[in-house]
Amino acid sequence: MRTLVLSIVFFSSISYGFSQLIYTESEIQKTALLVKNIPKAAQHNTASLVIEINKIGKTELIKTIAIYEWITHNISYDTKAFVKNDIKQQSADEVIKSQTAVCSGYATVFKELATGLGLECEIIEGYAKGYGFETGTIIEEPNHVWNKVKIDGMWYLIDATWGAGSVSEASGKLIFISAPNLDWFILDPLVSIYSHFPVESKNQLIETPLTKVLFDKLPNLDPIYFSSGFLNSTETMAVYKKSSTFLPPKLYNLNIPLKINEAPKTIKLSKKDSLHFEIQSSEIKKLYLTIDDVVLGELKKNGDVFTYHGAPYKSGLLEIIADLQVEERLVLLEYNP
Repeated sequence: MRTLVLSIVFFSSISYGFSQLIYTESEIQKTALLVKNIPKAAQHNTASLVIEINKIGKTELIKTIAIYEWITHNISYDTKAFVKNDIKQQSADEVIKSQTAVCSGYATVFKELATGLGLECEIIEGYAKGYGFETGTIIEEPNHVWNKVKIDGMWYLIDATWGAGSVSEASGKLIFISAPNLDWFILDPLVSIYSHFPVESKNQLIETPLTKVLFDKLPNLDPIYFSSGFLNSTETMAVYKKSSTFLPPKLYNLNIPLKINEAPKTIKLSKKDSLHFEIQSSEIKKLYLTIDDVVLGELKKNGDVFTYHGAPYKSGLLEIIADLQVEERLVLLEYNP
């Protein structure tokens, strides 16, 4: 099974905004470094961590970044408890001491640290399309928890569990792969709703909340679909509200800066139209278009922009394969009608 690691990507712009919240890459990097340098002796309980994080910054945003950074870098997902369904309620201090938890533990630590730092924070219970989910599956019972935190008077969604990394199968066992990322920090509600559905509709943070029926019909679209510019969250949701037949291709998150300016948005490729791709990334050396593992052509490179305007699609598994700067070849896009 392919492991998808999610991460935020940065381009030439130096600031990022969602709603009224603005932050810079340098703020994140500086805060992350200060969190990394918190003395080990001060990382044994909630009270000691609150004292150290207070030293890092006084704004609500910096405190929130620091909490997220500490949790995602220090707590590992407890795959053994997940597999055995032996999920025990743990206090924040117990999780901090053991540095292992399932989603409830991550959310509890986030809330307790946030509260200790003077932030308003709540735990959200709901349905999530996590490990093993397949499009069309109906999740019968709530199976996940995450958080919402108030920053400068507005509520924002955060999932530190998914921000800590991913789970995958290896030698028949479920393992946790630590890969701290920012994809699940300050979530756009119109993006998170594809994978996270709160029990209480107010926690969707959407003006017109979705129904559970519609949520069950939606595919599990990772944030990379939207952060790369491949899909527009508002336009895509409007399509699904009318029909659930639209299905985008598989877009793998390669944990690199990525922008998709042009590519077929549906997995159902037309045999009449020529294939057009324009993909931008500073971390990719070459891109190839393959059908059934046969190279059809190489995308033309101009700086960090790759383009392909070629023959019409006929049939078979179409993939865009990336050669990365680190001498690694991976699938980026997959069309498998």
